Amino acid sequence: MIRLLLASLAVAVAMPAAADTLSPKQVERCKAMQVTLAPKKTELEAATANRDALAAKAEALGDSYEDAQIVRLASASNAKAADSAKAEFDAAKRAFAQAEFALQANARQYNQDVADYNQSCTPKK
Repeated sequence: MIRLLLASLAVAVAMPAAADTLSPKQVERCKAMQVTLAPKKTELEAATANRDALAAKAEALGDSYEDAQIVRLASASNAKAADSAKAEFDAAKRAFAQAEFALQANARQYNQDVADYNQSCTPKK
């Protein structure tokens, strides 16, 4: 999250300085690049919140599964409840893993976009 904040700050600071040394065509291109970065940042923040919610859900379901596992051998209904809790826990772990993978891929792409912006839209010293 801090990386996103620093990257957006770098983008905001870089644009006025870049305007002095870039051609008008390059400035237009940089402005277009800058416009695309804000929605991507918002999308990353939403994906992070979703991932965090899925992590909390998986953790809670894991605790429920452990509780059900303790009394598994007490009766057939307890065994079914433990099996059901395990299935829910496994599904939650898969959903969390998918969200984490997607978040990491999107974050890598966003960081690359910011790096590209900084490389092409900031003046060389």
